[in-house]
Amino acid sequence: MSSKQSPINFGAGPGKIPKEVLEAAQEEFLSYQNTGFSVTELSHRSQTYAEINGNAESNLRKLLNVPVNYKILFVHGGGQGLFSAVAMNLIKTAGTADYAVAGIWSHIAATEAKKYGTINYVFPKPSSSGVIPDEASWNLNPNASYVYYCDNETIQGIEYPFVPDSKGVPLVVDMSSSIMTKKNRCFQVRGNYSSSSEKPWNCRIGNSHHPGRPIRACNGHMPFHPQL
Repeated sequence: MSSKQSPINFGAGPGKIPKEVLEAAQEEFLSYQNTGFSVTELSHRSQTYAEINGNAESNLRKLLNVPVNYKILFVHGGGQGLFSAVAMNLIKTAGTADYAVAGIWSHIAATEAKKYGTINYVFPKPSSSGVIPDEASWNLNPNASYVYYCDNETIQGIEYPFVPDSKGVPLVVDMSSSIMTKKNRCFQVRGNYSSSSEKPWNCRIGNSHHPGRPIRACNGHMPFHPQL
């Protein structure tokens, strides 16, 4: 295919990137803003990188309308790393967590969380029709540490058209494939954690008033409270 031809991308992700963005990235890969350094060569402690990180956070906060009491973190681990981190930080001692398992990603998240606490499945696996059960039928535990769901189950083709009512329990949502595709109302929910990932890193947005209390096995970069 000629370099002048632009293929049509029907893939589920990652999406097609505008040519202008690719050209800017190409230029900055050689010399970022005329510093003489590639963007990949910059020290993470440098003022130049601090500005990159600050601008990324500011732009994301503006695009998603993230409230001031929520922190935006760019961390390692990928989306699947957060499956463990969420449970290790947020399941209270001898506590439980509610998982709305509608597809493979929430299933993997719930399976991982079982290692650290008791999991309550709020509804049975939906039928092949891909319909999310009516909220009135959900079996929510009012004493749960949090309610977890995956906003867009890419394998099953199931996407939530609403933000679930967690009845005052902190809500955790995996938006790896849907963040910034629609107006985000999740931050209206108390104690919300939202995540988006592009391996091997993820963007984690968490309520600084509800940092959680990590279990003893939660070490390294996994604890939420030092970052929030």
